[in-house]
Formats: sequence, structure tokens, C-alpha cells
Amino acid sequence: MSEINSLSDITSNGLCIGCGICESIVGKENIKISMTEKGRLEPQEISPLSDENFDKIKKVCPGVIVEGLPKNEINQDSKFDLIWGYYHSLFYSWSTDTKIRFQSSTGGLLNGLSLYLLESNIVDFILHTGTDPLKPMRSISKYSYDKNELLSSGSCSRYGPTSPLDRFHEALNLNQPFAFVGKPCDISAIRQLSKIDEKVNKFCKYLLTLVCGGFGEFTKSQEFIESFNVKEKELEIFRYRGNGNPGKMYIKTDSGKEYDKDYNSFWGEESTWRVPFRCKICPDAIGESADIAALDTWPGGSPKGEDEGFNAAIARTQKGLELLNSAVDSGYIKKGDNLSIDEINDFQPHQVKKKKAVFARHCGMKKNDLPTIKTRGLRIKKLYDMNDKKFNINEEEGIIKRVDKI
Repeated sequence: MSEINSLSDITSNGLCIGCGICESIVGKENIKISMTEKGRLEPQEISPLSDENFDKIKKVCPGVIVEGLPKNEINQDSKFDLIWGYYHSLFYSWSTDTKIRFQSSTGGLLNGLSLYLLESNIVDFILHTGTDPLKPMRSISKYSYDKNELLSSGSCSRYGPTSPLDRFHEALNLNQPFAFVGKPCDISAIRQLSKIDEKVNKFCKYLLTLVCGGFGEFTKSQEFIESFNVKEKELEIFRYRGNGNPGKMYIKTDSGKEYDKDYNSFWGEESTWRVPFRCKICPDAIGESADIAALDTWPGGSPKGEDEGFNAAIARTQKGLELLNSAVDSGYIKKGDNLSIDEINDFQPHQVKKKKAVFARHCGMKKNDLPTIKTRGLRIKKLYDMNDKKFNINEEEGIIKRVDKI
């Protein structure tokens, strides 16, 4: 079964990332995103989907198709790297607001840019992910209209399941300019949607993302609080990182008890994250279709201790570059030294390996007669052809072994 003919073909084969775009397209009366026993957010059909609605979902779902930067966003000034794709500039950056820089996951670049867009009246609101105020271990999609809403929403990295796009059509129907901040797979869905809905480019003015290592299933977070004999209903604060760079995994109960764990001891070893299968076969974890991508800047790929907080900024489009420059000129973002691709490779060695490995992993899916993600403009076949043959075989066989765990 190599073709996708139903919503269950996407979920049962581990292709769903829980982004929520399907619910946004057809409405909550037809699809509801909910948590599964495995700790993933997945769509549940409330009523049978029409062929027309399912066709719309297939055209945008990042479990079905992922593409690189649209050709109209590439110009004569664009630079190119086989791993990292198209970009205009690479440099260190961070928010000039010391509170944002401290509270954010790294240097506060995405929050700093979001604040600039709001306070400069370029957009009316930011659509992003925040903490569920009633269940702080969980995440919700959120509109932020001002600094207080943006910074009080726990919008630093949410390392658990999120559905940032479940309200995307609701946002479009407000007929107000906005910016979106989310994962690369979420950005991919928006780019695909823009091909069939002219309101996307009219109202969604900027697409901002992070270079993504995947996220832990909800059961990973549950195990963390249970290690302290804390139940979810007791939580007042749940923080994946932040309040420093990288900051600690931290919880506070409604009775005032506090517990934390160092970043490296909890998140440092990616193999223990228990990431969804879709993350393991992700063809674009580096945000190739965004306007701007932010990433951590730890030499060797992991923090050696705390620092003030530094992002690397990748401006992928001319629009993204102009936004960064304007935010710098207006005093919202500090621009540090320029960076080279070699330095980015050193900061993100796991991303380099994944980009080289992903086509072999897709081959492993196909050899098991399982559907996988269609890709365009991401160069994964070219990278595969350049790999050592043994490397490709190991990656292909490795994904085959994981198939039973979908």
C-alpha cells in the first residue's frame, strides 16, 4: 500500500505530525485533533470526509508533501548550499530586550521579531504556540496582539506535541495581516495552502520558524513529572527550557513545590526524545520554505553550559532579510558576527546527518510498501547519490526496523 487514500493512511503509517491544518480546512465538526495513547496529537474523523475535502487535505498535509523554497522567492542575490538550501544571510542575533532574551529558549530572535512586527504595526497579530493556561504541560495555538500577550504565553520552545495550524483558516478569515511562528513542517503546510487559497499570501505576511530537532511525545513529559511524584493536574508551571540558555526543564506545582533538570540530562541525547516517526523521516527540519529560520549556536551541537543566549538567523527570502535588517535598525534585534556554512554545520551536525539520510529512509518505507512523503526542491536524492553506499544501506535498514514501532 504505497498510495494515500484516506486520513487513516496518513496517521496509521506515522506520517502525521499533528499540525492541525486538516482540522482548520474542514472544521471541528468534521475533524478533531486529539491526544492519542502514544502521546501524539492526531486527527480523528467526526464525520466521513468528502472526496473534495480529503483532496484539499492531501494537497497541503506535510505528511503527504513537503517542498523547498518557492521559485518566486529565489533571486539573483540568493546564496545556495546543498545541505542548507537557499538563503540571503547568516549571522548571530538576539533580542535587545533583556527579559525576552532571558526568558526565551535561546536568544529571543523569534519573539523579538514578533514584537517588532506588532509594535511597528506591520501586522495586527502573531499566530503562534503558547502554553495552555489550564494545562501548562500542553500547548495551544494562540493569537498575540501585543507585548504582554506575546510574552505571557509561554511561547519559548514547546518540546511536546502542538497543533499550531488548527486555527489557521480562522486567522485568515479575520482579514487582518498577521505573522506565523511555527515548526518547518507547519510552514510547509502554509506554503502548499497558498497555492490554492489566495488569502494566505494576502494576510499571512511572514513565516518564521526554528531549525527543528523534532519533539518528544507527550509520554516523555509525563514521565518527567511522574519522576517527582507529581500529577498533571497539580501543575502551575511547566517549562521545557528558557530562563537562561538553554535553561532547565522546570515545573512548579500549585502547592509551590519546584523541580528541575539540566538540559543535557533530559534533552541532550536526541535518541531518548521519543520523537514521532514523522520526525525521523522529515525532509526539511531546517525551515527551507520560511522567510527566516532561527537556530541554536552550540559548537558540536550541544550546550556546554549556560550563556546569555545567541541565535543564528538564516534569512531565506528577500522579505525575511529586509525584516531582519529593519528590526536591527529599529533596535529590536542585535546583529552579531556573520556566520559561515561550516559553522552552521558544526552547530547542527544532527541536521546535516538527517538531510543526508532522509532519502534512504524514504526508500526503506517504499520497500516495505508503505507511503512516504513526496518532496520537491529539497535535494535529498542528490545527497543520497553522494553518500557512501554503506551509509545509505544502514539508514534504509534502520528505518525498516522502526516501522513496527509506528
